[in-house]
Amino acid sequence: MEPTQISEDINSPKKTKKNRRYVLNLTIIFLVAIGFTAFTLFTDDNLNAVLEAFSQANAWVIAGILLMMAAVVLIESTILFILARLYTTRYNLRKGIGNFFIGIFFSHITPSSSGGQFAQAYTFKKQGLDLANAASILVMHFLLYQIAQVFFGVLALVFRFQQFASQIESVFIGDVRIPIVSLSLIGFGINFLIIFGILLLASSKFIHNVLINGIVTLLGKMKIIKNPDTVKANLQLQIENFRIELKRLQANKAVTWVLLIMFFVRMVIANAIPYVSALAFPTINLGNSNLFDGIFMSAYLQVIVAFVPLPGAVGFSEFFFSYLFASLFGGYSQTIAPQLIWRGVTFYLMLILGAITLVVYRFGSKEAFLDAQQKSFVDIQRETIEFRRQTSEFMMNTQEMKTVNFQHRMSKMARDFFGFKRRKVDRHGRELTTKEIERKTKK
Repeated sequence: MEPTQISEDINSPKKTKKNRRYVLNLTIIFLVAIGFTAFTLFTDDNLNAVLEAFSQANAWVIAGILLMMAAVVLIESTILFILARLYTTRYNLRKGIGNFFIGIFFSHITPSSSGGQFAQAYTFKKQGLDLANAASILVMHFLLYQIAQVFFGVLALVFRFQQFASQIESVFIGDVRIPIVSLSLIGFGINFLIIFGILLLASSKFIHNVLINGIVTLLGKMKIIKNPDTVKANLQLQIENFRIELKRLQANKAVTWVLLIMFFVRMVIANAIPYVSALAFPTINLGNSNLFDGIFMSAYLQVIVAFVPLPGAVGFSEFFFSYLFASLFGGYSQTIAPQLIWRGVTFYLMLILGAITLVVYRFGSKEAFLDAQQKSFVDIQRETIEFRRQTSEFMMNTQEMKTVNFQHRMSKMARDFFGFKRRKVDRHGRELTTKEIERKTKK
């Protein structure tokens, strides 16, 4: 059965509207970035302190930060490469790198990173994969990323929460008090509930039905949820998607564990960049902190800004970075120079490289590629779900057969190694004698 093809035809007014939206988002990003940086530098004579810090910066450490970011890109691209190779042997690492940069570009220029998955799905299609396989890859990527992120968050809470809570105070924006500790706990809690809810709903159809048919209907009657039928349909689709791809991951357990380890290593490297950025400046005293403090502080930062509905969380990422890392770097003014390196390497450099990659791939004028929005990726999942369900069940059944055969081979190897032989019995359960076995063998 072939997956239903999604039309790529877009009328000119819609495409023009989308292009204008992306231009607007890019304008917002750079205006907010320039405005926030200018405000920070020209407040309390921070400009002189930053210029002095950069005049003494260690170029080798900055080069090491670029290598760290290159390692993050390589790991992410390798993850996409491995997932794609589950479907085709013609996918190479170069394609994975291109797919990563296009995904990161659209994630950075759309609110809450909503456009990245759609862009990556059509990039996979451009690279020779079916949209059904592209949807599978991206849903599996999401699941594995969430699992690794929850595990990383648990480590941050276990090993550094007490220190984090004792050092970080609430932030005031005008008269508004922002409790940073509460925001971080909410962020970690949401991440945990997302992956726990996905695993629970995907594994239990009873809870799945209770949630959708019971709770959503009740909330609809209470007028808390508008259009409950639409909400039900979307929940059904997403949960079924997760159920299908979890089966596929279970059918490839070795690959799943390798990818989880790679995601974890990628998070360690990415979260280490803020602290390493401070190491580039001799003027910053890091005697009261270590690399692990920086890694876990960065993890708190990520969960705080993850739900900011602005492209790239621009402005908010820089703001909370300075307040969080002030306790490690010795003051607010000491965080500005490391923040410029961290944000420049992890966000703006990736944005530029993503734009260059997009130009090289020559999307936009020929396809519906620039129609990158979350509901479009949902459409892809909806259109391809039946095909993916069949391939997932086939893969699961095939893996079960392989597991049984593998167990039989291992059992035989163990018996041969230790000199044991399996007892041979007749249909009544009586053990056969040596002569009876020889007679049956001759026959």
